[in-house]
Amino acid sequence: DDGCNDPSWPTCTCYAGNGTYCGAGVASYGYQNHCQVPTLTGHASDILSCQNGTWTVQTQCAQGCQVMPNGTPDVCSSPGDYHLPWPSGATYTVTQGNNGDICGGGTGDHTGVQAYAFDFGLPRSTEVHASRAGTVTVAAHRVSPGDACYDGCTQPFGTSAFNQCCSACLNQSNWVNVDHGDGTVATYWHLDSLAVSVGQQVQAGAVLGHSGTSGCSSGPHLHFQVMGGCPQSYCQSVPISFAEAGTPGCGAQVTSQN
Repeated sequence: DDGCNDPSWPTCTCYAGNGTYCGAGVASYGYQNHCQVPTLTGHASDILSCQNGTWTVQTQCAQGCQVMPNGTPDVCSSPGDYHLPWPSGATYTVTQGNNGDICGGGTGDHTGVQAYAFDFGLPRSTEVHASRAGTVTVAAHRVSPGDACYDGCTQPFGTSAFNQCCSACLNQSNWVNVDHGDGTVATYWHLDSLAVSVGQQVQAGAVLGHSGTSGCSSGPHLHFQVMGGCPQSYCQSVPISFAEAGTPGCGAQVTSQN
């Protein structure tokens, strides 16, 4: 947020050396280190250049920018790139991959409509970020703290009590859809809270809400899948890969650059 660009602070150095920097990363560094970059205002989604302590705007990014690992120049996001849907630099575990790939053997529920879904083991209240830019077409806040289904289904997994809970809570998750404008829609499920509304334009990396365990869920995680042709609903998933992680399987620990 370039609102943290306090003009009373000294100018930031080229903290990773001469090169290009995503404005969002510069804003975060400046806030943490009490320094500022005058050219950052209005350019938190663009690429800045720093040469020997002098900052300029190098590229205005239509789809926002990506903070890359140390030693790699930051870049504008490509409209077609999918990124892991949580804050850059954080590492979480895939708890279920595509085609029923569940840790420990057996077959999970990522089959059929959900064949190309991913479950990520995000702790509760983790920021959930837009994987790609687009338009919010669903912002379903179904349950709040204290409501049935807000804390998911706490019965032992696979028992009749758990299955009954899941049947009752299946459509009582908090979830968000983002239409990418090319026939694909990303859906984000089991949220604790939402930070967007229908019709809102979001860039890759925008905060959509916070992770939780609402609905038919056995514990805190994020269910994420990309679908074809259903901006207001839930339909057949399609295969994707993430720019920073490819197509990770169950048990993989993956680090976001989003």
